[in-house]
Amino acid sequence: MSHFSNLKDGEVTEFKRILAEVGFTAELVRLINQDPSLAVTMFTAVQKEPAAQLIHGVFNRAEDVLKATMERLVEKGFTVDQFTWIGPEAPPDFTQDTEVVVALDATLDTFQATFEFAWKWAAEGQENGSWRWEGLNTDPDKFRLLEGSAPFQPFTFRWRRIKLNTNVGKRPIDVRSPEASPGTVLVFVAAQHPARVKATDYEKRFGWFVPGIECTAPGYEPWQGVPYVYFDQDDRRVRLGASWCDGGRDGLSVPVFRE
Repeated sequence: MSHFSNLKDGEVTEFKRILAEVGFTAELVRLINQDPSLAVTMFTAVQKEPAAQLIHGVFNRAEDVLKATMERLVEKGFTVDQFTWIGPEAPPDFTQDTEVVVALDATLDTFQATFEFAWKWAAEGQENGSWRWEGLNTDPDKFRLLEGSAPFQPFTFRWRRIKLNTNVGKRPIDVRSPEASPGTVLVFVAAQHPARVKATDYEKRFGWFVPGIECTAPGYEPWQGVPYVYFDQDDRRVRLGASWCDGGRDGLSVPVFRE
């Protein structure tokens, strides 16, 4: 967490405006200055609100992500000792960038089973459910890691930090790479951070392609499809589709890893 003094002048001005709007008066502020215990009471009350427990208002803390992932795996019949860590077990810190997320990338026995596990979790995490294009088939002959990626390793954990709002509107084929493009972990982002999905407004927070994966879908040339995750603002549901790798979409970004 950054110190209060790191706020920009504009942010302080906006905070003052909000305080005035909700009824704070000069007299009330002076009273709090004279009796700081009142500020403690205010702070404690705000901290109890669910939104205040989220990083940047939309991301779950890494320790909560880890706990939720472990619980989900156990529910599905896995044991924690089946998995090994790639890299450190301690998660990386969140940054001041409000669109850099920390997610736990997990793999099951197969690449396809991992994707289905992540999507089911993401779908169940939204109050209004989900929608998935029936043409997105994860059979091995239609669904794979981006060509040139490191081979799939089963039963692993790895912390990843990802910038979500990069390459907005760009074509995946122009900006993706086996080294920098996230795969199934972007579906885990939707599962582990459901508040971020619901906060998608297509102005500051976008849906995203999953550029580390390529697929074959009805009407597509072989391996020319790319899955994408987005949020329907009308029916309030998380959605999973696929698009041409050489076609960009205004509301979708092409995220990259930030190590």
